[in-house]
Amino acid sequence: MNAPFNEAISSSARVGGRRKPSGHRAKIHRSYTVDEVARLLGVAKGTVRRWIKAGLSVLADRKPALILGEDLVQFLAARKAPRKKCGPAECYCVKCREPRKPAGAIAEFIPLRPRTGNLRAICPVCGCLMHRQIRCDAVDALRALLEVTIVEPVSSLKK
Repeated sequence: MNAPFNEAISSSARVGGRRKPSGHRAKIHRSYTVDEVARLLGVAKGTVRRWIKAGLSVLADRKPALILGEDLVQFLAARKAPRKKCGPAECYCVKCREPRKPAGAIAEFIPLRPRTGNLRAICPVCGCLMHRQIRCDAVDALRALLEVTIVEPVSSLKK
């Protein structure tokens, strides 16, 4: 192992819980071993090996197998899913990971702050609660698309 690489890894240690690996840390003009990629991105070595089986190209004629930085950056960019935006009458279902229209076109609006609130509805596919934060003045326009019931907010225990 070379010292500059170890210093770069320790300074760019993974920050918190389960974060998707970002190719921003990889240098495109450098080659990495499986262990170095795992430490660089804060994932397990088994994860990097699964990526190799899934199509991450390696220089297999050498031991240890080397992964080109440019290939790593391209592979991680290709894996990144585009962000899905909700339409005017949709809420995001966390379980389905899709924006969906509420079941029966029914939703509840719970005011949280003077200008915003939470739109709550049931997912027609999985039956779980879906949420969406909207402005209070957008509720009237939303009533043309959905049956929206305004619910009183639950009082906080802190006072």
